[in-house]
Parts: sequence; C-alpha cells; structure tokens
Amino acid sequence: MLDVIEKLLALQDRDQRLRAFQSELAHLPDERKAREKQIANSAARLEQAKTRVKEIEVEKKTLELEAQSKRDAVGRYKTQQLQTRKNEEYTALAHEVEAAEKAIRAIEDKELDLMEEVEQLKPQISAAEKIHAGEKAKIEQVLAGLDARKTNLDARTAELKADRARFTEGVDEDVLERYERLFQTKNGTALSPLEHEVCMGCHMKVTTQTGVQVKSAKDIVHCPQCGRVLYLPA
Repeated sequence: MLDVIEKLLALQDRDQRLRAFQSELAHLPDERKAREKQIANSAARLEQAKTRVKEIEVEKKTLELEAQSKRDAVGRYKTQQLQTRKNEEYTALAHEVEAAEKAIRAIEDKELDLMEEVEQLKPQISAAEKIHAGEKAKIEQVLAGLDARKTNLDARTAELKADRARFTEGVDEDVLERYERLFQTKNGTALSPLEHEVCMGCHMKVTTQTGVQVKSAKDIVHCPQCGRVLYLPA
C-alpha cells in the first residue's frame, strides 16, 4: 500500500471521529434546551395550581368585604326601622334587610365553595411539588451529564485535531485538497476499499484495468464512478 494511502486512511479515521464528535457537540445545545423546557413546563404546572390558590384568597377577601358591607347595611336598615313611624318605610326597610341577608347567604355559600376548592387543591399542589422536585432532580442530573459529555467531547476533539496534523505532513497539497473535498462530498468517506473489483463506497464494479492499477500500488487511483480513492484492504 502506498505510504500516502496509509496516511490518508489514518487521516480519514481521525476525520470521521472528529465529524462524529462535532455532530454530537452540535446537538447538545438543542438537547439541553429540551431538558430545560421540561423543567420549565413542570414548574409552570406547579405555579398554575399555586396561582389558583392565590386567586381564591383574593376572591375570598373581596367576598368578605362585600359581606361585611351588607351586614353594615342590615345594621343601618334595622336602626332606621326602629326610628321610623311610617308603616310604608318600615316595610320597605324590611325588604332591604331581607335582600341584604339573602345576598349575605349567597356570599357565604360562595366562600364555602372557595374553601372547598382550596382543600381540593392542597393535595394536588403537594403532589405537583413532589413530581416537580423529582423531575427537576432527574433532569438536572441529565444536564450535568450533558455538561460532562461536552467537556469530554471538547477534549477529545482537541486531541484528534492535534493528532490529525501528524498525518498531513508530507502529503502533497493537491492530494490533500482532493481528499478533503471528497470527504465533504462523500459523507465522510474519501477512501474506499476495493473488494472483488467492486468499490465498497458506491458498490459499483470497476474495470479490470482499474483493479490492476489499485493492486500495483504505484499511484493514487480513483473510482471511475464515485471518485473515491481506492485501496486494497489488508
């Protein structure tokens, strides 16, 4: 096998691993974003339940003020009843008292409904808090793993880049340029083994003459169909 083919094969091996590492690194931000979104969604579900409890507290205070206002009105109407000497006014005030007391009962019913809703929400919130805490802990572990993977991949990428330089030394610039172009256009496989006169890159049979040229190992031979550099596997 030509020395330059051996170098290119070693170079291709490094480049394929680099390609895989870089592809994995490129996907890490999206994976992190997806995991962070999971935490955010879990927190949002929990906050939704808590927000409803806060809304109920506000509604209860509003109802309490409204009920107190009606009670104050009842007190005033009853005082006026004691002071009036007219039957019509007394009867009208009695109607006002009845309407206010009816409104108070309706408000109290609403307050009871709200208190019941809070009691129903409490176990839901407690369960949501546990689920969120569990999900958050798991996802944070995954995120820590992603960070470790990135650190590891960065280190291995740097090592491969440094190692790669060894195999470009002494390789003609034109040969190196053709190799790099093929590596990009042929999905990371610039060199392909020739088996039984078939290029294993495109799986097309080459001519007998091409097979002889590859076996002679005197020059770089390209597949007539796909252009990859051909070599005989050991």
